Amino acid sequence: MLGISRRTAMKAAAATVASVAVSVSIVLLLVPMLGGQPDGPGFWMSVLCPLLIAGPASTWQFHQTETIARQRDAIARMHVKLEDAHAELQRLHADLGEKARTDALTGGLNRGAFFAALEEAVAHGRGAMALIVADADHFKTINDGFGHLVGDDALRRIGGLMADTIGSIGIWGRIGGEEFAALLTDTGRSAAIEAAERLRLAVAETKLLADERPVSLSVSIGIACANAPCAPIDLFRRADDDLYRAKSGGRNRIVIDGREVVEIAA
Repeated sequence: MLGISRRTAMKAAAATVASVAVSVSIVLLLVPMLGGQPDGPGFWMSVLCPLLIAGPASTWQFHQTETIARQRDAIARMHVKLEDAHAELQRLHADLGEKARTDALTGGLNRGAFFAALEEAVAHGRGAMALIVADADHFKTINDGFGHLVGDDALRRIGGLMADTIGSIGIWGRIGGEEFAALLTDTGRSAAIEAAERLRLAVAETKLLADERPVSLSVSIGIACANAPCAPIDLFRRADDDLYRAKSGGRNRIVIDGREVVEIAA
């Protein structure tokens, strides 16, 4: 029969032979026991009936069983593939979600993600916190004098230093062209100043060369401290105002509550 496997044919043949053997045994053994005498037509009927009935029936049954098993295995394999595809889809979705939150140049949070985290922290947090806003000094001069690729490298360097100095104690992100921000929870005034000073010094000590010429890097920093819950816009406005006080006061310095923390020559 078309579509019948060798295994199914062999099993059906074995079943048919067994049926013929049983049928012939009944004719040759049982009929005499009942007082009868097996004749030629009766014997051949005992052979032909199993061949005509058991043969096709066994073949069809084994074929259906094999088909069902084969389909079940195919469904199981497909289920495994679907699970793998679902896991890959989840991974891609997570990657897309992370990329949607991340600044591609520096690796920190982008503006939208950072301010969303800030709003969540100040609205639902408890205790002291500090917002640090830092801006790269003379960044237009770097772009104009060395090119935008060097400017991008400078931003990557600052982002790396933000990750090193802030990443373990808070969250940080790039919120503008050359402007960065960090939120430190459970952090008071003195700890916030220490973190900002580590960042300022790390940037000022960075060695960046372009065409074998040194590129001077520094940041001006504004800090605002508060106890959560508080208004995020007020916290950011205070830090941003102090940032511009730091820049107008000579750059490469830190200002908090309107006062410069350390006097540093520009």
